[in-house]
Amino acid sequence: MWKLLIADDEKTIRRGLRNCIRWEELNITVVGEAEDGEIALEKAKELEPDILFVDICMPFLNGLQLIKAINKILPGAIIIIISGYDEFNYAREAIRLNVFDYLLKPIEEEQLYYLMEKAIKVLQNKKSSHAYMQWVHKEINCNYFTIRNTFFNRMVSSHLSKKEIDEQLEHLHIQFNGKVGIMVIKPIKGVGIKHKTYHFDRELLYFSIKNIIEEMTSNIQTTVIFEDAYEHIIIIMPIKNKTSWYELNVNIEKSVEKYLQRGIFLTQKVLEEGIYNIAHAYKKLVHIIEEEKQYTPVVILAKKYIDQHYYKSDLTLDKVADFVQVNPTYLSRLLKNETGKSFIDYLTNVRIEKSIEFMNDPSMKIYEIAEQVGYNTQHYFSSAFKKVIGVSPIAYKQGGAWKTK
Repeated sequence: MWKLLIADDEKTIRRGLRNCIRWEELNITVVGEAEDGEIALEKAKELEPDILFVDICMPFLNGLQLIKAINKILPGAIIIIISGYDEFNYAREAIRLNVFDYLLKPIEEEQLYYLMEKAIKVLQNKKSSHAYMQWVHKEINCNYFTIRNTFFNRMVSSHLSKKEIDEQLEHLHIQFNGKVGIMVIKPIKGVGIKHKTYHFDRELLYFSIKNIIEEMTSNIQTTVIFEDAYEHIIIIMPIKNKTSWYELNVNIEKSVEKYLQRGIFLTQKVLEEGIYNIAHAYKKLVHIIEEEKQYTPVVILAKKYIDQHYYKSDLTLDKVADFVQVNPTYLSRLLKNETGKSFIDYLTNVRIEKSIEFMNDPSMKIYEIAEQVGYNTQHYFSSAFKKVIGVSPIAYKQGGAWKTK
């Protein structure tokens, strides 16, 4: 039943309001009465009535002061002013305080009954609306990850406006400030490590890969991991340290290989300007993976082994061939035929590309970068860098060219 509280300093008025109509016919029960504003406020807090009759002129706390307080503690309650004064100022203030109606004494029974019917309809609508909003919030909470993943799929596959992105991220309680990294991953179909073929259940494989990634990124806030419509696993996360980001790339590949004995395609991009250009980066990374898929399994595994071990100064064709379990001469011919580069040229290109990533850190010296990418001497590194890029690493770094890469 709906609860009614009557606040009036005149006992006869309170008795008259209580007895003037059959409240149970309207599914209303009178839960309390109050002879002044302070008592009315305390009872309102205790009883939480749905409807309040409030007299304007009451001791200690007048009707308008009481209404202001009620609006704070019971914002959904219906308040009806009962007054013996037909004052314009009272009516105007009542409107400002969102009072439901303003009745003048003496009150006619028929008028009050009609007003209560209106009030109940409003309460029922509010209750239905509140129940609906509760249902909406429950559905959102239960389906949060589905809603989130649907949005991120839209964001990477189409160019949403900055306003659309900001609004949706706010609804999802996700913030991306500053640099953002995007990683695109796809398992290499039918090929495991050491050139073995493994048969995985697709759902289990993807679940396992995402679980590995989640564990490795659990300490990084705002990491989003989802699948796109083309069976790529996408990772989006804020970037504070680029070196840590590149290390994460390598560690993800190694962990998937170690625990699942499965090779993966992995491409990544750091968005210097933030989240808003992510659709362009995503499209480019997916294209890179599609190109990689054109290679034979042996070349795919050889390239991945080189990409992961480029920093070893003693990396040789024989070691790569041993890993993929083919003859070195045969591997050399395959690499040349499919990539257009010899083993040395491919390894050199990988090392130089990686060195450019290290140049994003202005504190690193050239000799330190050389060591990081597998060169024993700065001279040998500089010679290889100039051959590939066209300028020396010092000139490249001092010229600021890395800022536009």
